[in-house]
Amino acid sequence: MKKTHSKEHIGELFVISQVALYGLFPVIINYVTQKMPPVLYAALVTLTAAVVLFLYLLFTKKLRLIFNRKAFKYILGTTIFVGIIPSILIFTGTRLSSATNTAILLESEVFFTFLICGIFFGEKITRHRLIGALIILIGAIAILYQGSLSINIGDLMIIAATAFFPVGNRLAQKALELCPVSVVLFLRSLIGGLALLFVSFIFEKSLASSIPSFKENLIYILINGIFIFTIAKILWYEGIRRIDISKAISIGIAFPAVSMIFAMIFLKEMPNIYQLTGLIFVLTGVWIVTRKRLPQAEIAPLLD
Repeated sequence: MKKTHSKEHIGELFVISQVALYGLFPVIINYVTQKMPPVLYAALVTLTAAVVLFLYLLFTKKLRLIFNRKAFKYILGTTIFVGIIPSILIFTGTRLSSATNTAILLESEVFFTFLICGIFFGEKITRHRLIGALIILIGAIAILYQGSLSINIGDLMIIAATAFFPVGNRLAQKALELCPVSVVLFLRSLIGGLALLFVSFIFEKSLASSIPSFKENLIYILINGIFIFTIAKILWYEGIRRIDISKAISIGIAFPAVSMIFAMIFLKEMPNIYQLTGLIFVLTGVWIVTRKRLPQAEIAPLLD
């Protein structure tokens, strides 16, 4: 009994640590994308994660596992729908929005997961999930409204990004059946990072002029790439190996509130009444959608 409690306690600490790290994500990207091209920043962060994961695979002698032809098509799909398109939308969108809005609106993923998985992947649509999804939608609308009918395009880009996650997560499930998490994350980071770098070179056309801002923000590139894009994901997966997914998700929904606190401390960004109202609705909706225990394979990839 004591061993079980210890295992659960460790799992909770893993998930709480993941939430604390991931809470920094909207704050850091909002701050840095004001100073350097957003897609370039996304590329550098993603490639940093790829380097860390490459070293991990090398030292654990798992590098040979990347040559898995059966898994590659699923990893490529995951890269497109989780690593490339959403990164372009989120990193560019937050530049036009705020860290607080970014954090709360990222929870729209739960709404789209419910909607897309229910319609296209045959997952059961229950009454309490429908109610929860509608409450999340109300919260997102409250944030978009902000006291006027003028909608921020950055907010819309962030919401649009979360619509791609369910498809990418579905493909990730297929890939994880064929190879380890570290392999999927490495290939996703490597391919995604190179693709983002190419997009930046074509559309932002500012690689040379970005060298000064690169040096200035190197610490943030490393923090995001190592701690958020790599360690935070490992903490999440280690956590859900030890505790129920429903419990992990219940802890994980605190992420926007943590981001809001970080935004107040580091960016002096005080939440307004619309953001606070949206936060309450979104967190309530996420709790309702995820409050019943779900199979681990169904919801494990939710935190991207």
